[in-house]
Amino acid sequence: MKKLQLASGAIIVVFAAVICIAASKLSFGTPRNPGPGFLPLAYGTALFFLALLFVLKTALQRQKEKAEESPWRGLPWKQVSYTLAVLLGYALLLTRLGYLVCTWMLMAFLFWGEGTKRRSYAVIASLAVSVATYLIFKGILKVRLPSGVLGF
Repeated sequence: MKKLQLASGAIIVVFAAVICIAASKLSFGTPRNPGPGFLPLAYGTALFFLALLFVLKTALQRQKEKAEESPWRGLPWKQVSYTLAVLLGYALLLTRLGYLVCTWMLMAFLFWGEGTKRRSYAVIASLAVSVATYLIFKGILKVRLPSGVLGF
């Protein structure tokens, strides 16, 4: 496991260095008047030092040797397959039923599947989330959403 962590950290260090090199070809500007290379260089530098810190910490850390356990063991595969099926249904029915109806059904499934025992909570919370996101996307952000059977 330590070898994989070191390898992933090294890849991120190289990736951050590439970002910094590419950003250095752009004009930086000043903090008051930033140029197009200012933020990429700042983010690339921060990523570089954080990844370097991770690599050094991992390299210097003593690790107890234990049998590696698969990260896939113990996953609720039934829930995962149900969720994927519902998301596929959401994508297929979105234009026919509309944003509000499809999002309400999706959120109800997700709230109920999360372990909520009361159906009323799942129904009310999913209705609130779907209406709130509809108002944000349609009213404030002016995003065109599928109207479907409700017509709005």
